[in-house]
Amino acid sequence: MNGWMTAIVGLCLTVTLVLVLYRAIKTGNWRNLAFACIAVAAFSIFLHELFGFPTQSKAVAKGGGSDLPVAVALFICMLLGMAAQFLYSHFVVPASERKPFDFGLFIAPIFASPVVFIPLLAAFQNNDIDLTTLTIPRMMVFLVAFQNGFFWKDFFDRQRRELFESGKNS
Repeated sequence: MNGWMTAIVGLCLTVTLVLVLYRAIKTGNWRNLAFACIAVAAFSIFLHELFGFPTQSKAVAKGGGSDLPVAVALFICMLLGMAAQFLYSHFVVPASERKPFDFGLFIAPIFASPVVFIPLLAAFQNNDIDLTTLTIPRMMVFLVAFQNGFFWKDFFDRQRRELFESGKNS
């Protein structure tokens, strides 16, 4: 990671913790602060292991040795996209009309994740993209994984509609 990207990521992590701390002091909800600290620490470890955050890691040779961590990182980004899609759908509804949180619906995308993930991973493996250093184009790969996770439900809904319409026309 170059210097300005490291600074931006570090600033965002710091601002996130400051805002969560402010909210915890204001509301007295210390559990959210603990959860945020754990999440920021886990994300920092993820960045450190993959990209050497906050310092540049030594060069890693391109090849099979780094495939597993990158695949795991892409899978995690896709799962985060799936979780974000569920939470977005949940919170876009006004609080008075919102259904109670359903843990089963929240984790259901995990069961569809291989169907979404395998084509994504194959596309990037076939292109032989080196993801061991973080640059803007390489970061886009992780954002595409997140996007695939976010739109997984739209894909399945569209497939179901097409199947229903083709069966109806037969």
